[in-house]
Amino acid sequence: MMKSLILIAITIIAGAMAMSIKTDDDSCPFPSQLKPKYDFSWKSKSGEWQNLTATTAYMMLALSWSPTYCATLSQANRDKEFQCMPSNGFGLIVHGLWPQAAKAPNVRAHPRNCRDEAQLNATFVKRFFCIMPSEDLMQGEWEKHGTCYYNQPMDYYVITEKIYQALRIPTNNVMTSSSAVVIKDAFLTLNSPALFASAVQIDMSGSKLKEVKICYDLQFRYASCT
Repeated sequence: MMKSLILIAITIIAGAMAMSIKTDDDSCPFPSQLKPKYDFSWKSKSGEWQNLTATTAYMMLALSWSPTYCATLSQANRDKEFQCMPSNGFGLIVHGLWPQAAKAPNVRAHPRNCRDEAQLNATFVKRFFCIMPSEDLMQGEWEKHGTCYYNQPMDYYVITEKIYQALRIPTNNVMTSSSAVVIKDAFLTLNSPALFASAVQIDMSGSKLKEVKICYDLQFRYASCT
């Protein structure tokens, strides 16, 4: 009996070590004060566009590796980003949940910026801050992507949180691998047998992880990223 209990304990510990820890709503850092203004207007953003005619065929959950993102910023801008403060320890965060068109020839063929929406309130931002630790990002993703499939931001972020939390994430040691193959294999192994290779995309910036993208059909079952 004692041997069985020990084996169970070892199995639980090993499983915990195999994944990065995900925190709940009350256990991740939160800024003492949000920015007063973080509303998003695509018309004022260079390089933004609107696509109201594309049909959503599937969804893509984009996850951003914080160390690589933060390294792209100047020191001054990095110091302003709560996500990038070393003491906060953010790793893989949700970049967004993106409605995607089937067989799109380019990024502009996907749905985008379907409605202009009011600034999300601070209570809402705090509710989802652990998965997306930036009020600017949260507002922008809702307006750029969420509005093209959802009527309410709560619906968009609840499903985003749900599928993110259902995903088993490799350890940070795996995420710092210079090999996209190693990172992808780790996701496939941890999420076997449901997750399959064509439902996962790994984007690298040189030898560093940039983003992990997981695709779903409209019932949020894993689907090929096509």
